[in-house]
Amino acid sequence: MGIRFSKSVKLNNLLRLNFSKSGVSATVGKKGASVNIGGKGTYLNLSPAAVGISGTGLSYRTKLGKKKKTSKSTKETKETKVEETKTTSLKKKGEEVKEETVEETVDTSIIDEYNKTLDLITNLHKYGDDVLTKEEFRQYVEEMEDGIDKEIHKLSIDGEEDIVENMISSTMSKLSFPYDVRVNYELEDNVLYVDLDLPEIESFSYEYPVLSKAVVVYKKKTNNDLKEEYAKAVMSLGIFLSATYFNLSSYIDEIVISAFTTRRNSDGDLEDQYLYSVKFERKVFEETELAEVDDAYAFINKFENRINLSTNYTFKAIKPYESEAVVKTNSLIDEAVLGLKQLGYKSADIDRIYDKLSEFQYESSGDYLKEALRLIKE
Repeated sequence: MGIRFSKSVKLNNLLRLNFSKSGVSATVGKKGASVNIGGKGTYLNLSPAAVGISGTGLSYRTKLGKKKKTSKSTKETKETKVEETKTTSLKKKGEEVKEETVEETVDTSIIDEYNKTLDLITNLHKYGDDVLTKEEFRQYVEEMEDGIDKEIHKLSIDGEEDIVENMISSTMSKLSFPYDVRVNYELEDNVLYVDLDLPEIESFSYEYPVLSKAVVVYKKKTNNDLKEEYAKAVMSLGIFLSATYFNLSSYIDEIVISAFTTRRNSDGDLEDQYLYSVKFERKVFEETELAEVDDAYAFINKFENRINLSTNYTFKAIKPYESEAVVKTNSLIDEAVLGLKQLGYKSADIDRIYDKLSEFQYESSGDYLKEALRLIKE
């Protein structure tokens, strides 16, 4: 199972890290449209072409969410000085042994940049902005300059579904990460349902740089270390995206985010498996300083969730929460499948087309039955 909702957007795998005295930040996105994530907040940057005002010399930059009460800082890249003690050989009998210290400078920028990148990936939520309260969001919109952007935000507050979904799609298409991610979503009343298509663990680095005898070398990570990094990264990603969605519209009260990836089952076959499903409540996010959240797993456990994570950071597959629309669709498909069985079709034929049926949006089991018969004959 996976990709249960019709609206979908891919987050491009482009990410640039920016290092300065104020700390590390990340600029994610393509030329002309990007999102900058750093200690001073998260900003959406659009060029004249990106906002449809080419030739005017104008650009658009807006802050997503409220200013953090605390900021995350990182140390500047440093060069490590390695001291080695060398003993001179005896030239004359009875001469005292002389010791001299030779100071060698080793460039450890590769190690520093790796650690900063790893911190960004595994603690992405800390680099996002805290969620605006509904009152803060309304005040933010009221203080905007009159124009189309202000009108769009007003419509989002009123829950204009197409507006809210378009804002989600537009913002998500600007976000990028160092791995492939796709989000599929549906808005039902004040609840946003999100299916998060995660990268496979194989896309994460198996090696890390360390200093060994004044030389930077790469070592292989243990399996447990790799699983820990992956678990922290995918949970942090879910928190970061949810905070971003909440800050797009005060209309959203709850986000049900379900994350899945492709793994091999007990039979050795590849299949989509859900790793976690969480009902994030806006109120809790409003009261949380994300920079102070050190444990993404503990934060997730503040909410109603389905997650089965072992002590060695192994995810066991879970059944995700479903929206009312998905429940209705599955019910109609099940009725269609029953009709196929009554017509004498074999389980192998039904299994082959079952997942494909969920890609259609029909209002009756009869329509799903017709589609199933067409798919079986292909």
